[in-house]
Amino acid sequence: METDPAVMAELGGAVPRDEIPAMHRRRLEHTAADPWWFVIVTDEEESAGTIGIWETEHDGAVVHETGWMLLAVFHGRGLASAALRQLLDRARAVARFEQLHAWPGVTNGASNALCRKFGFELLGEEEGAYRDARFPVNHWVLTLRPS
Repeated sequence: METDPAVMAELGGAVPRDEIPAMHRRRLEHTAADPWWFVIVTDEEESAGTIGIWETEHDGAVVHETGWMLLAVFHGRGLASAALRQLLDRARAVARFEQLHAWPGVTNGASNALCRKFGFELLGEEEGAYRDARFPVNHWVLTLRPS
């Protein structure tokens, strides 16, 4: 997915193929330590994308971030919506997840619509970064349980 220009359009462009093995090693290490990264599959069990929760730092605090990515051929089928619904159901059952943050690009209509659909609150626009790219993002937060 990371080498697909359409998939990566909102994240600064495709990742060079030679960087992919290291990215996947880090993802596997992270998942082994904290298994909150999942493959999104179709009813036919085709791998369509990924979704997950991970820790990230924001304004000096560690928060839980969620994000998802689908191959372009699977867009518009409701797969990301179904995956996010399942992820949120699982996260609500785990005491450590009080809030989830999401930072989709401001021009990523589909991901911003998912945040809105699932009750995330829009906190505002910020500057986001992925690899060497910087771009405007919307900062959304979903409170799963009051602190």
